[in-house]
Amino acid sequence: MSPRWAALGATGLFSACAVALPQPVSSGPTSQQVFANSRDPPFYQQLDAATRARAALGHAVFNTQWVRAATPLAGRRDGLGPLYNAASCDECHNEGLRGRGPVGDGPAPQALIVQLEVPTAFDQPAKGDPHYGHVLNTAALAGLEPEGRVSIQYREDTGRYPDGTEWHVRVPRYLVSALRYGPLSPATVLKPRLAPSLFGNGLLEAVPETAITDPYVATDGRGPGAPSVGAPAWQWVDGRRRLGRFGWQGTALSIRDQTTRAFSREMGLTSRDVDHDDCTAAETDCLAQPNGGSPEVADDLLDAVVEFQRWLAVPAPGAAVVAPSTDPLFVQVGCAACHRPSLPVMLQGPDGTSTRSAIAPYTDLRLHDLGPGLADTDAAGRKVPSLWRTAPLWGLGYRVQREHYPTFLHDGRGRSIEEAILWHDGEARAAREAFEHLTTPGRTVLMQWLAAL
Repeated sequence: MSPRWAALGATGLFSACAVALPQPVSSGPTSQQVFANSRDPPFYQQLDAATRARAALGHAVFNTQWVRAATPLAGRRDGLGPLYNAASCDECHNEGLRGRGPVGDGPAPQALIVQLEVPTAFDQPAKGDPHYGHVLNTAALAGLEPEGRVSIQYREDTGRYPDGTEWHVRVPRYLVSALRYGPLSPATVLKPRLAPSLFGNGLLEAVPETAITDPYVATDGRGPGAPSVGAPAWQWVDGRRRLGRFGWQGTALSIRDQTTRAFSREMGLTSRDVDHDDCTAAETDCLAQPNGGSPEVADDLLDAVVEFQRWLAVPAPGAAVVAPSTDPLFVQVGCAACHRPSLPVMLQGPDGTSTRSAIAPYTDLRLHDLGPGLADTDAAGRKVPSLWRTAPLWGLGYRVQREHYPTFLHDGRGRSIEEAILWHDGEARAAREAFEHLTTPGRTVLMQWLAAL
């Protein structure tokens, strides 16, 4: 827990008058901010006092360890589980950072969950496994058993670049065991997913839909440019087609949608938006447990934790790293076709006015087929075609500098930026092959530039 909140007692934790307000940043709204204290992430623009107070409360909720229903002196933080993966948002997201991936063989780290999905018709919402729901919960309240365990085994593949330099990638194999309620449905797709970064999500939410759905990429803000690639992440909700822009596959419509799903499926906490946890009819011992209220995450607490995430800045690289502009090699090999260096945003000011600006997230927020190597697998062992939202690259330098063992891609299989690039196939095959055909110094320059974003 952040030192700011450590002194707050259980019953006073969510008292707005007890929460200190974060200091606002003074620089421009769309620029990266220096994270002087990783436990006190700054906001990307100045906020009025009321908004800062809500965001500060949300920071407290984000760092809170939730407890089982009816725990004495729990205040408003009871209702965890009964089956879950983590007891706080911060356990997986670490003050907004993406989850830490596996170092090697063994149990999956806490921030790497396995989503479960039974394929449905294109215009129907996704269904979870009939026995285990949407997420395999690997933790449970005392007296109950988790749904199962997940472990990983890696093999290492090697090859050579055209210039003779050797490369290495590790290939994961996921093992699900100790299933409490019988086998998974053979049709259930196992989707290992690391907790994604939350930095700059409010800015991504401010990107107009047309900038994502337009079949042409605007090159100068005045008209259409080159044809875009990939497809918008359309999701069907209540019979309507809506645009997803969050999550590894664009399945979440908004910060709030992403947050309430995580509360429900990974923490077992209900909200007004999602009024049930992930227990299924087969999990009778889970269903028999008391709840922490209806809803368990009160409206003001949910609003606050969404507010906190909405204003999180994107971390700038350390002072020793020169802030980069778009690298010619990045464009030359084709990376910029999907990892777009610029997107427009419409920012809402405190007075309700809108201002058009631009951000540099290095994503198009569209879906792409990256080939069979990155495809998910169902419980019967069959590969399932998978589409991936282009991962934003901003803040990459912060991660590389801060983490001893940074990992990359949706399940952390990549141990380096180089490995992440080498996994690109399908729509990205031409860009990967262009990277492979660079000279060794050229590849090094490009990877150093990426590590400074």
